[in-house]
Amino acid sequence: MQSERRIKKKWSNLFLVRHGESTANEVNRFAGAVDTPLTDLGRAQAGKAAGDWRGPTVDRTYVSPLTRACQTAEILLNAVSNADGSRPQLREDPRLSERHFGNFTLRNKTLIQRQVGLRSYEAALYGHHASMSDGEDFQLFHDRVLDFLKNELHPLLVSGKRVLVVAHKYVIELLSRLILRLNPDSGYDIRLPNATILCGNALQSYLHKESRLLNRIHDWIVIYHSGVILSGVLLGLLLRTWTGENTLSPVFAFVLIILATVISLLRVPPLDIKVALDERIFPGDRLLFRFALLPLLIAALGNLSPDSGNLWLLAVALLLVAPTAITALTISRSAGGMVQPSVYMILLSTLVSAMIMYPLLTFYDMTTLSVKAFVYVAISMLSLFVPLVIARWLRKRYPICTAKIAERNASTAVVFLTVFVVVSFQSIELASFWPYGVYAFGIGLLIRLTAYFLARRDSLYAIDDYISMGYPNIFLMIILAEMLNIDVVIQLATWFLVPMFALAPLDDFLCRRMQRDTKDPLLLSFLRVEMQPVPVQEDEEA
Repeated sequence: MQSERRIKKKWSNLFLVRHGESTANEVNRFAGAVDTPLTDLGRAQAGKAAGDWRGPTVDRTYVSPLTRACQTAEILLNAVSNADGSRPQLREDPRLSERHFGNFTLRNKTLIQRQVGLRSYEAALYGHHASMSDGEDFQLFHDRVLDFLKNELHPLLVSGKRVLVVAHKYVIELLSRLILRLNPDSGYDIRLPNATILCGNALQSYLHKESRLLNRIHDWIVIYHSGVILSGVLLGLLLRTWTGENTLSPVFAFVLIILATVISLLRVPPLDIKVALDERIFPGDRLLFRFALLPLLIAALGNLSPDSGNLWLLAVALLLVAPTAITALTISRSAGGMVQPSVYMILLSTLVSAMIMYPLLTFYDMTTLSVKAFVYVAISMLSLFVPLVIARWLRKRYPICTAKIAERNASTAVVFLTVFVVVSFQSIELASFWPYGVYAFGIGLLIRLTAYFLARRDSLYAIDDYISMGYPNIFLMIILAEMLNIDVVIQLATWFLVPMFALAPLDDFLCRRMQRDTKDPLLLSFLRVEMQPVPVQEDEEA
């Protein structure tokens, strides 16, 4: 019993901290040995950790030599003191550097997961696997972290010293497994949040809270979100067959959109219009053509066509005028985009959509519906600006918790949208696939190709352009269709959900053509990084 208390006290003197969010974390890319700095959120997270520091004074402070860890440690040490009350001196230790991930470096994590599979992806990060090459061998990584633990950290803890270690996700995860005497090769993602202070005697309980199976399910839902949402179409049609027609409640639908939007926006940096204009983050001319001129052109053609074609062209025009969907953030993050440009496109396309809605209905002498159109505009504004305000407040007040919620609940946002799809299709008959579903598929394909040709393919933001202009907010449009009570619009808008997500393979193909090389100067400039040399592998025969 006395020995157990001594062991518990020893590890209670250890404090592990992962660095705050880096520029690579922000866009869902591996950094590894690449020296990426902190983002504004990362600095806020480090500041929050410093403000929340409840630990005692420390005797030694160790930090990885990489910039993101050093920046985090400098901010954190403002709240930490030595035993004599002085500010601790940072001791950089190269053994705490993140592992070099070879061919995974600076690549999008979701794209890698989709390419090699979740099991192979995890095996490469927590052991040996052929999918990751040219990086630091796992055994070498394991040995240097173990060397730090045995020859530096453990002697200090045994002597009663208090130690703070600021390092990286995979270093801390390996260190934790070594401390708990678990097999390092059986490691898995324990979702270690940025800038969270983890006490050594809490490692066991922290690991027990994590479920390998649940984490994989979460990742699977995010990676294959298109298939998950399409399954909602089938479920909705089946429920329609079994239970009869059920109409979509606008209030219920609005709540689902708000919740999904808040989750999606939690990790998005605050908007800075001046920076966006200076760096040409969004293409203003293309945006106006896609969301204003093109819908009005279709509407004008409909006004000249026979009466039978009027409502069809109105429905097409309404689909085109729909602003960028909030799902564009998840898709951009998964496809290798820069994410933030998609936020600007959502914001600006919503404003353009609001201005175009009334003249669009005027083409069809539907000014009597102006009140409903106004309600739609209000809903579309609220569905974006309310979550934006909530997300910004949460990011400022709870920067660590906010990022944690966003990371762990991306799958929840997909589930909310899937529920929306299920309920929407309970008012649709399978027989209506002809002609509505077929036409919707054709329109969806046309929108995707238009988005591809409008995207600035020589720009770092090409993928964001494509996703932003190719994914109209059909969720809002379905709510509008129900409000207008025009059957053609209801049927076409609802069936449009199928091509919107069924065309995901086309997205993959086109986005690969727009991907930037990981050594592209524009990408490196965006991430503000300097490449580090690949660790030299020891000769096995030596």
